Amino acid sequence: MSAMAGKNDDFAKAKLDKKKAAVQAEKSAKKTKSKEDQERWKKNQEKKKSKKPGADPDELEGLGEEIDPEAEARRDTRAAAMGLGDEEIFSKKMTKEEKKAASKAKKDAKKAAKAPKKKKKGAKEDDAPVDIILQAQNAAGMNDIKPEALDLLADEGIIVTYAQSAKTLHRNTRDINVGDVTVLFHGTPLIEDTQFTLNYGNRYGFLGPNGSGKTTIMKALAARAIPIADAIDIFHLDHEYPATDKPALQCVCEVNEEQIKLEKEAEVLNDLTAEADDEQQIEIQDRLTAIYERLDEMDSATAEVRASSILHGLGFTQNMQQMMTKEFSGGWRMRIALARALFIKPEFLLLDEPTNHLDMEAVIWLEDYLADWNKILFLVSHSQDFMNSVCTHIVRLDANYKKLRYYAGNYDSYVATRKDQDTVQMKAYEAEQRDIAEIKEFIARFGHGSVKLVRQAQAREKLLEKKLEAGLTLMPEQEQILDFSFPDPGELPTPILMVQDLSFGYPGSPLLYSDVDCGVDLQSRIALVGPNGAGKTTLVKLMCGELQPTAGAVRPHSHLRISRFTQHFEDVLDLSKNPIQFFKEDIMPKQGIDQIRSWLGRYGVTGDVQQQTMNQLSDGQKARIVFAKMANDNPHLLMLDEPTNPLDMNAIDSLAKAIKSFAGGCILVSHDMRLISQVAEEIWICDNKSITKYQGDIMRFKMGMKKKIQKGAGGGKQAALTQHKNG
Repeated sequence: MSAMAGKNDDFAKAKLDKKKAAVQAEKSAKKTKSKEDQERWKKNQEKKKSKKPGADPDELEGLGEEIDPEAEARRDTRAAAMGLGDEEIFSKKMTKEEKKAASKAKKDAKKAAKAPKKKKKGAKEDDAPVDIILQAQNAAGMNDIKPEALDLLADEGIIVTYAQSAKTLHRNTRDINVGDVTVLFHGTPLIEDTQFTLNYGNRYGFLGPNGSGKTTIMKALAARAIPIADAIDIFHLDHEYPATDKPALQCVCEVNEEQIKLEKEAEVLNDLTAEADDEQQIEIQDRLTAIYERLDEMDSATAEVRASSILHGLGFTQNMQQMMTKEFSGGWRMRIALARALFIKPEFLLLDEPTNHLDMEAVIWLEDYLADWNKILFLVSHSQDFMNSVCTHIVRLDANYKKLRYYAGNYDSYVATRKDQDTVQMKAYEAEQRDIAEIKEFIARFGHGSVKLVRQAQAREKLLEKKLEAGLTLMPEQEQILDFSFPDPGELPTPILMVQDLSFGYPGSPLLYSDVDCGVDLQSRIALVGPNGAGKTTLVKLMCGELQPTAGAVRPHSHLRISRFTQHFEDVLDLSKNPIQFFKEDIMPKQGIDQIRSWLGRYGVTGDVQQQTMNQLSDGQKARIVFAKMANDNPHLLMLDEPTNPLDMNAIDSLAKAIKSFAGGCILVSHDMRLISQVAEEIWICDNKSITKYQGDIMRFKMGMKKKIQKGAGGGKQAALTQHKNG
């Protein structure tokens, strides 16, 4: 009985294997035929274009020949089944499975041969076989890289290369995975032969030192300089919304290009349904399902409610939402651009410092909103707190080795993981260096001794060569050591600045402040917080004498020296000069070049950067130069308005250390929890025409504000917003 069962099992297995082989051959035949049909169709179109009166007869030879689809199908099927080139196809016999595949391909070829006849009876002029259109829909890669976008990158000196195997992607691919990516900026590699992997549903924080090329790499991604599936729409927030006569609300909720594109694609696919075979039907339905799900997300019926909810979260009142965009400042128009990005909800969202133009309340709202983002998010941010709340992964640009390093978890997880990895790597590096030193010492000592010792030395020399060939352990990347310290300004009697019964309002507008009294001394470490428009920057300008009070007075000590960092910090630089030239001519004319180099080097402005024209430098590099200038002013009081916006984490920590050790006072306007928590000893809330000292630290203040935002988000708008966030 068992023997009989065994025979039956063997027979069933053989039958199953035979069936699998037949199915595989059939699939191979279909795939080959589809690809060949597509190429043949393209060639025919090119041939039609090439037929011009007076053309050279030699060039026209063979252009009018008819293609026999059945013969081509038989030939292609056999080639696919046997893996042969053209010259070998007819020298071997076909197996039974190959014959079945060829028979199926023959039937398909007959259908394809009839297609042109139907076209003459009234089909659209641009009709093509179903498999060709589907393959055109599915093929993504080089065809999706827009030449004009690459030309714009090239004009900026940006060149991108990648592995050739990444050229072709399926239309519905949601992940981005490209190998051997190199990005050059004016011939200098920013990253070199590195892997670029971004998976759908993850939120990535992109880290790297100032000037390492983060913004440039984001531009390359936005331009599709690497293969990104056409189904992945991209929104890169890199500039403010233009000044127009349209209301802010309309600009956010108007129909976007992606919706039009998807509707056209759905129309094409629906037209193909009647002609498609079973396999093609499945492919069409899969794509249509994805399209209609995306169109549902962009439902125009709820567009205005969703757009209004987003604008409200970013600080726009109902009246502001109806104002024309030309009535807003650049910072507010940047918020409109951000609102559009969130409203469209692209498959791939690129944000470069999205919190720079936001007040603390809007930052907290944005944290909460992006924490539920379920597509691909790739952002650059200087805020540790923001990345902890939003990011699921960290991508670090290793500037020393020109690679991208990937870490799971938020910013704090990254810091802990990297610390552990660096410790292990440093131990391995040191052990390897000791081994190499011992081998070299042995070779040097015994390379010329007795025969036995010489042989041992030669053996160790070969061992050393093998180690070098295999590649040595690299030293972990070291953070640049920065010194933002400010010199001791000397003593002044307290208070160094007094505000007495101050009232102020801009002409034609209500008062921002009424009857304000406060004072500042050399020990002050004050953080100004409050909503946008409450007057934080205005108060700084009043204290500096840039604005005059409507009533009351600001009384600084007669010898008080103030240094300011403004949101328009570049204005104090001559961008046509390089840093050395600027300091020698305008800041430190009595100092030698070596002293100036050393001074700039403390702030991370080193090497070639010192000789580059400042308009070519990143915002972070220019900000460091401004801090070098401020320190040279030897101030008693620092007034810093959003100083962290252009800085990386390392520079922010160096600035915090400098402020804490500074012998003078500091007034800080910032939404950056990392900096405020490190330096602020007083929190002043600017709101309701007054200044109130908050009893608590900044994290307690943030939590209270978060509860207030969540409590204030009411009813239908919040429900619509939640639905929109969850897709």
